[in-house]
Amino acid sequence: MFDFSRLPVIDNHTHPYLFEPDPERYRPLDSFVGAEFGGADGGAVRDTMLYQRWATRELAAYLGCEPTIGAVAAARAAVGDEGAYVARLFASEGIEALVVDTGYPQPPVEMAEFRRRVPTTILPVYRIEPPIKAMLDERVDYDAFVRRFDEGLRRAITEEGFVAVKSIVAYRTGLDIDPGQASEEAGRRGLAAALAEPERMAASKPLRDHLLLRTLRRCGELGVSFHVHTGVGDKDIVLAKCNPALLNETLRRPEYAATKVVLIHCYPYVAEASWMAAALPNVWIDLSEGVPFALAATDRIFETALDLAPPGRILFGTDAFSGPEQTWLGARLAKQALARVLSGFWERGYVTEGEGYEIAAAILSGNARQMYGV
Repeated sequence: MFDFSRLPVIDNHTHPYLFEPDPERYRPLDSFVGAEFGGADGGAVRDTMLYQRWATRELAAYLGCEPTIGAVAAARAAVGDEGAYVARLFASEGIEALVVDTGYPQPPVEMAEFRRRVPTTILPVYRIEPPIKAMLDERVDYDAFVRRFDEGLRRAITEEGFVAVKSIVAYRTGLDIDPGQASEEAGRRGLAAALAEPERMAASKPLRDHLLLRTLRRCGELGVSFHVHTGVGDKDIVLAKCNPALLNETLRRPEYAATKVVLIHCYPYVAEASWMAAALPNVWIDLSEGVPFALAATDRIFETALDLAPPGRILFGTDAFSGPEQTWLGARLAKQALARVLSGFWERGYVTEGEGYEIAAAILSGNARQMYGV
């Protein structure tokens, strides 16, 4: 019943890239998994993944070529004006803005060049882990550490145009944050422990917990949202400690109630995230990475997110990392999946026709407009 193809889109979670055509492989077809199987057949194994096959066919249809990786790569390499191409690509799916996590790749992509190549509204997100690593490497004392840390946050938001703050503590020491690490005394002890064993990541957990709690407070003071990586990621993530439910004890505390927290990715813990967005007044959920890379799960992801979470707390995203096509593919997939899911809800009497359009519009762009003032 529903057709959301003309609804506008804001991608809540992407990464900057610079276009470097690869004659052997077109990287925007790659899933986030990386699939480093090793051996000569590693690429062939990856190409059997559902996302790879579907993405190849979708891009081939758009580019007017044969549905093979080689043909898509050749057609993409033949694109002349990158900016004009991206403008056409995004216009075809109504993609109006990108919320860009500048913490990946490292060293960071120069944003002026990225904006030149991607002519749409760019909303950058400041990641806290690069300055943490730099100061640990410098072995600065605690007073200098927190002064520079706090100033970096303030400057990013008030002077440098960042619209939100991000943490990947799930990659470092996990989401089981100890609220008892919030005090200055705990921070001093944490830094001393981290500096005493610089090669052992677990030794830095008290410090990283302290800095995450510190950032939660600062984001509330600065009036911006705090994005926290949850769920699956690259192979070095602390997978057993990336369930967003581990953050519940911290986020329900009154001292952090003023901060809007966005649980990034969530998959496969979408049910837990949906509950948190319903139970906690300061929690939103972002469905990137699962959408589009877990292709067969897309309908289930949206259905599960809507189990409990108010539609006004759900954000569409892709985790695009190597080209504009990943956002484009994610937008196409999300619109089609939402149409199927909400049509099913309408048939069962769960939503009216008007409510179905309102929900889709909110998830695809409306909620992001409110959060970032677009």
